[in-house]
Amino acid sequence: GQNQSWNNHSLHSVPLDLDATLRRLDLSNNFIRQLHTLALPYLEQLDLSSNQLDLISEGAFENLAQLKELNLSRNALSSNLGINSKALQSISGLKTLDLSMNGLDDDAVEQYLRNKSFLDHLKMSGNTLTRLSHKLFQESKSLRHLEMLSLVRNNLAHICDFKLHQVKYLNLSRNSVEFFVTHEDNQFYRLEILDLSHNKLLYFPIIPKMSHLKYLHLQNNMVGALTSEAAMVSEVNALKNSNWRLMPVIYIDLSFNHFTSFPLETLSILSSLETLNFSHNCLQNIIWNVRNDNAGRRRQHLQSFQSIHLLNLNTACVVFQQLRTLKHLNLKENNIEMLLPNTFQKTSLVSLNLAGNSRMIIQAGALEGVQKSLQSLIISEINMTSSDLPLPCMPVLTQLDISNNNLNVIPSSLGCSPLREIDIRNNHFVLLNHSLILSLSANLNLMYISGNHFNCCENKWLKVLHESKIKLPDINDTVCFTSDRNIVISNILNQTLLDCSFHQGEQEIHFGRTVLIFLFVSVILTVLIIITRKQLCTHTPCIV
Repeated sequence: GQNQSWNNHSLHSVPLDLDATLRRLDLSNNFIRQLHTLALPYLEQLDLSSNQLDLISEGAFENLAQLKELNLSRNALSSNLGINSKALQSISGLKTLDLSMNGLDDDAVEQYLRNKSFLDHLKMSGNTLTRLSHKLFQESKSLRHLEMLSLVRNNLAHICDFKLHQVKYLNLSRNSVEFFVTHEDNQFYRLEILDLSHNKLLYFPIIPKMSHLKYLHLQNNMVGALTSEAAMVSEVNALKNSNWRLMPVIYIDLSFNHFTSFPLETLSILSSLETLNFSHNCLQNIIWNVRNDNAGRRRQHLQSFQSIHLLNLNTACVVFQQLRTLKHLNLKENNIEMLLPNTFQKTSLVSLNLAGNSRMIIQAGALEGVQKSLQSLIISEINMTSSDLPLPCMPVLTQLDISNNNLNVIPSSLGCSPLREIDIRNNHFVLLNHSLILSLSANLNLMYISGNHFNCCENKWLKVLHESKIKLPDINDTVCFTSDRNIVISNILNQTLLDCSFHQGEQEIHFGRTVLIFLFVSVILTVLIIITRKQLCTHTPCIV
């Protein structure tokens, strides 16, 4: 096929004498205001985005029998609505249409979508739509082939009549949606990806039970802002539970919401959940906060978990056993203060992010049960010292981030981990254990080390990394110290005569002091023994 691009050519009209065999024509980023008849019978793709288009003559597209993709975004199509919409009706075989950023309201969209029953991709972002209803698409036989619909940045507030059964990907992000409710009609919905991020949701959306939803984006909402999950669930309890139980959801993003307790009871319904992003919420402890259940029922429910060791069931710690399919969990920046033993017991976690919980205490045994499955662990920015880091042997761990803490020793338990990447930036390391680094170097590919206070003369570990050809991307930003100066640590690899006499001298002085102290103590003890024996001999016979 033949392509031609007039992108960003300061055009005020469509060029004359275009090749009639063109299949793709790009006229974007110009100043075209009016579009007249195009005689391009083989054209399949036409891009008129980012012009000033406000008038399309009625016959403009009549000769574009093969046109499948049309981009009219970033124009002024809210003007001359009658003429413009008639022009678009002549291209009934269109598969992809982009009407984003045209200032279109609900009525305008209804007109532009007439006779578009073959559309499978539709973008209408950045307009002024206030509703998503069946009526919006009824002129196109409900867009029965539509698979992808993007309504980002409109004025949608309530989704209460969603009936686009064939849509696989629905993007409603950056609106003002407060709730998403679907009425059951016993038809199968093909919805796989639902993006409701950056809205004002207070509740989990109510999805049709006969759907194929796999990816749910709910980040940057207000879910959990109500006092508890109990209050949140009470509105939609029965319907939500029965529907969610049947959905094959594998991914949920709940980051940047208002949760103060972990919605374990809700999420545990999802039997296929693998990835959960719960970062940037308001947890202090990972608490079980279920509906207003009586204490007896709650106790009976909790007793089925053998690993719970808490007596106070009102603040019982969350155990993730109910999320047994979970593989990726992000709890970054939640103000979590305590990670108790067996928190992740009987899960299949592959990656765990605990970064940014600056007051968190990790108790011994907190990673019990996942040490054999965990491949990626992030525990940066939690103000840990080496004594606060009780890491077990993790035989499949390949990625570890312990940056931005107060560590001075890498846990020896990591010697059994096939680490490929490790980040120890911005800690208190003076040297690294030579034998541990030697062990890790067998698998290690990448290591970040800057922001520490390394001793230039204790550099065996560095030579191991260098000889093993392990990548150190920040080596030129890493400084070590000698007695009188700081040196960029990469320079000591090239200095065969690095002056470490100060270090040897210090060792000799330290040894000398030790000998003197030993001799002094020996003399004192000898004198005391002699004096004591003499005193004893003056009173009793002594056998020498």
